[in-house]
Amino acid sequence: MTNTLVAFFTCLALVLLPAAARADDLGDAKAFITKQMEQIKKTDVDGLKAGFSKRQAGKITKEMVTKAQAEATKHTIEELVEKVEPGKDSLKIKMKGGRTLTTLVVEDGAWKADTIWFK
Repeated sequence: MTNTLVAFFTCLALVLLPAAARADDLGDAKAFITKQMEQIKKTDVDGLKAGFSKRQAGKITKEMVTKAQAEATKHTIEELVEKVEPGKDSLKIKMKGGRTLTTLVVEDGAWKADTIWFK
């Protein structure tokens, strides 16, 4: 009986742990994009650059951010981040409707957006 309970709880943990990780990933993605939305609204170009991969950060300009401000108020975080698809050191953020918003990658120990999603 004891071995059966141990096996049951082990299986239960294996089923629930991936679901918990996905929930945390979704929360991380929503927090990340919410922060970037706030930076867009404030025209915080340097703050935005810090949240993008080295490959993309240099491409972000004040003009680009100013243009994105008009769009920033048209979308909710729920529309922009409906689900995530975890990968190896990455999170693909999917919008409502299934389109990819951006992919977050781990760079210098932190999540960074690897596409400029707001242009």
